Amino acid sequence: MLCGTNAYKPLCRYYNLLPGNGSIAYDNNEMEALGRCPYNPLHNSTYVFTDGHLYSATVADFSGADPLIYREPQRTEQYDSKQLNQPAFVSAVEHNGYVLFFFREVAVEYMNCGKAIYSRVSRVCKNDKGGPHPLNDRWTSFLKARLNCSIPGEYPFYFDEIQSTTNTINGIYGGDTNQIIYAIMTTPENAIGGSAVCAFAIQDILDAFEGSFKWQQSINSNWLQVPQNQVPEPRPGKCVDDSRTLPKASVNFVKMNTLMDSSVRSLHSRPVFTRVSLLYRLSAITVDPQVKALDGKTYDVIFVGTNDGKVIKFVNIMSSDSTDEVKTVTISETQAFPIGTKVNEMTISKKSKKLIVISNGKIISLPLSNCNEHEFKSCRKCLELQDPYCAWDDENRECRNTDELHQSSRTIGRFFQRLDGSNINEICKKYDQRDQRQHKAEENDVYMRVDGSGSAEKDNPLETKNIVIIQGTVTSVGSVDIDNEIPKSSIEGSVLTNKIGSHPYHHKTDTLITENVSIASISWHFGIVLVLFSIIIGIIIGYCSTQWAIKKQSFHSSEHRNQLNWHHTKNLSMLSQNRTGGKDVNLLMNTNTGNQYHTQQQAIVQQLQQHHQNNMKDNIDFDFKDRSVECKNSTENLEKDISKGMGTLQKVKKTYI
Repeated sequence: MLCGTNAYKPLCRYYNLLPGNGSIAYDNNEMEALGRCPYNPLHNSTYVFTDGHLYSATVADFSGADPLIYREPQRTEQYDSKQLNQPAFVSAVEHNGYVLFFFREVAVEYMNCGKAIYSRVSRVCKNDKGGPHPLNDRWTSFLKARLNCSIPGEYPFYFDEIQSTTNTINGIYGGDTNQIIYAIMTTPENAIGGSAVCAFAIQDILDAFEGSFKWQQSINSNWLQVPQNQVPEPRPGKCVDDSRTLPKASVNFVKMNTLMDSSVRSLHSRPVFTRVSLLYRLSAITVDPQVKALDGKTYDVIFVGTNDGKVIKFVNIMSSDSTDEVKTVTISETQAFPIGTKVNEMTISKKSKKLIVISNGKIISLPLSNCNEHEFKSCRKCLELQDPYCAWDDENRECRNTDELHQSSRTIGRFFQRLDGSNINEICKKYDQRDQRQHKAEENDVYMRVDGSGSAEKDNPLETKNIVIIQGTVTSVGSVDIDNEIPKSSIEGSVLTNKIGSHPYHHKTDTLITENVSIASISWHFGIVLVLFSIIIGIIIGYCSTQWAIKKQSFHSSEHRNQLNWHHTKNLSMLSQNRTGGKDVNLLMNTNTGNQYHTQQQAIVQQLQQHHQNNMKDNIDFDFKDRSVECKNSTENLEKDISKGMGTLQKVKKTYI
């Protein structure tokens, strides 16, 4: 049966599988797909076909306002927010006599406090035949519970919006056989971008449906646990041989109270993988279950896709030993599609050993492992990958795929594998010297490629390729702290070539780290030398400035401002004696007559001019110049006042003194 939206007129057709060549043929049988397929391809829908019946979860009207879980003729209640409240269906799986549906919806129990979206798992019985009339087209076994994927702590951090799940996986977890399912959970769209992968045990889900119910007695009441004495018998929601014989009390109770009080906790009580990024969120998941390692233990190799075109590969290396402790190894990160392209779905082809990745309008395949890649041909690189698919062949000195070992009779003793990253130095130390020489030779290699015309050209090793490998990083998750960040690839934001067969370029992380450390060390030492040099120069400048200030202060403090015969190296009187016969000259003396005074003043002016010229030759200080000019100005003023009489001159004399 093939169903589709058929241009907003849902339609199903039946095809027959022809024996021999495996082709299909249309048998001219078609039917309306109302309740089986949505009107709009953008509406989230899911289905599972089991025991000859199609179980679907979709919408039954054009606007998408009538969500339902449907198996002809039974369906959920129409327009009942207590059963389905604006759901976005994600997946459906079959388990024994049940069908489980995974979806997210607006939490009705949180409506008194605001609006929130919770992840749900619901259950219906395969043998549900509906209730007694007039409820024969309604489920009598529909129940739902919240999925709890959170980082534990005093205030847990919740990933509330489920995006994708795997099929049921049978394996060994914590030493016991169990059936689990992995789910991608994210934070809300308007919150900080966070994604997580949680594992849920099928038995924990079924146990939640055997617990207490949750109800709201009145519209203003809180949602509380239903008292046990309020639950009718037989227990509502149980699978019975003929649900049409159930009492109306049980049918009406499960119709009004479908929500369970207890949520389903994750298997490890914490996520097995987390990622916080503003650029992308996880969108799809698939698992290669129970891959056998050389130590005999089995591990689930998990592949997750993002809405930015990436595929991330990781493994929880503690899964086979413990369900309490998580130790995640991120093996690789691949840019499968151009940046901005969402990975919608992924699946694994065991026959071809390929990972099939699907987006809108494009399907590609990727290898499950990269053991034989050029980047991992050394012992250390091979073991540090921590990939259950890969092991180091000590005899042939190469990285080999473990599938080849399990299928042949090769001696396992010559192969090494360290998923926990221990003892790698002891195993690979004999190869380190040879690898270093080989690494230097590789750096001098010239990469060549041949284009479509057959001409050869140099290939830039840093050219962006399709696949980017980031070597294994281990994250130990304790009771509170979870840190599972992966370094961002340096090619992010570049134009990518989406050819699957193109040769991948791998980052040389060790070389980059060594170069960064060397540059940081040189910068640190240069900074110290620069600081010390600056301090020494500052001390020298300060010392010189202090000495100069001291000399200048002593010079000015010893000056005498009222005599013309002062100088710091020579006495002015001594200079004058050479020219005046050893007599000191006083401007205010010998003023008996105006003519005599005028004659004396002219002589003094001549002496001062000669004295000024001699001082210029002897580099006399500028202060002396000021004194000579002051004297000249004084004599000029006195010369003007001589005509006024001797009395006035005497007053000026006294005033000047």
